[in-house]
Amino acid sequence: MLRATATALDLPIQARGWVMVTGVSDKKAHALQQAVIDAACHAGAVLIHVEPDDPVPPTALLATAVGLVVLALAAVLTAPRSQARILRRYLARPIAVGILPRWARQVLLCQHAALIAVSTLLGLVVAVLPTVVLAARISGFVLSVPSWQLAVLAAAIYFAALLAAVHSAHRLRVTEARSA
Repeated sequence: MLRATATALDLPIQARGWVMVTGVSDKKAHALQQAVIDAACHAGAVLIHVEPDDPVPPTALLATAVGLVVLALAAVLTAPRSQARILRRYLARPIAVGILPRWARQVLLCQHAALIAVSTLLGLVVAVLPTVVLAARISGFVLSVPSWQLAVLAAAIYFAALLAAVHSAHRLRVTEARSA
């Protein structure tokens, strides 16, 4: 930018070096660009910074989050039911030998608990490991986690898993196990 142009437009300038002007209205910024063009200089000498739009609108983030929660809950609710359906054949033998159906239900609940524990550990490894690597490689990295939202989500998923496991275990009947 020419100093004469900045002075003519009443813009504050420094004595030496590059001139950067902030807080200028759009009208003055375009007048400055026109003045540089009129002085037979390249128009690229004046750059007007325009704030970019958000790359992802908040509604898209909300829709994605809701969709992922619904998907996670659907997976959590269907896994115990399908596992109980598969285990009916295997539980028929111990029930036929004389194992109480209550014990068969407890075995089913223990399998669900083991599945939840292993998936929780794997989920933590999948989430924490990349975060640690990212934090080590980027200087000034600040981790900002929406704690209460994640706590509510985790509680909902674990509660749904508990309800689905208990429901599928209690639906296991001796006659179903014997006929499977």
